[in-house]
Amino acid sequence: MEKSKKASENRLSDYIKKSFNLALKAVVWGGICIGLNIGLLYFVQLLLGFYLKTPMGPDFIASYPELMNTISQLTDMGFEQLSLSLTLTALLTCLGILAICKLVFLARYISPMGSIGRVIVCVLPFSAVVAMLIPKSVPTGGWEIAYALSVFPTLLVFNICFSIADELLPEWDDLMAFFQKNDNTGKKINVRR
Repeated sequence: MEKSKKASENRLSDYIKKSFNLALKAVVWGGICIGLNIGLLYFVQLLLGFYLKTPMGPDFIASYPELMNTISQLTDMGFEQLSLSLTLTALLTCLGILAICKLVFLARYISPMGSIGRVIVCVLPFSAVVAMLIPKSVPTGGWEIAYALSVFPTLLVFNICFSIADELLPEWDDLMAFFQKNDNTGKKINVRR
């Protein structure tokens, strides 16, 4: 009895350590993702500025006034706030979807693919969900722009979200086993009320 108590305390201690370790990794990686996304947005702004100074630039502005209006609103919003909003949306959405995948045994099929396989198979569909869930405070103008904005943050946070879901969250049968009452021999006790 004493050994099982120590073993369960060690498992709980290991689980808490693993939880804090993964949470710290997620926070650090989220900060890195925000920084990289800010850099990417400034780089795209620089390239767009160069393009608009070419002879074709005024024609582009005249042909796509809605796009230029959306780009202006996104620039006025500030890339720091935009990146923070996009990264948090991507992180929470990926965690939610992957928690459901883990619960219904789909993570078993995603896990053997490796990091690159998971990214190829999952990031683009997850980005579509992130694009639909981008807060209304972000002036995306349309679904296409929202999708383009969501791919990079989703790509960056997907693997850490998968690690959290795969290592910390239970599957359905684990939940059922936890809530069943067992005696010391491991046999299920029939409790009648």
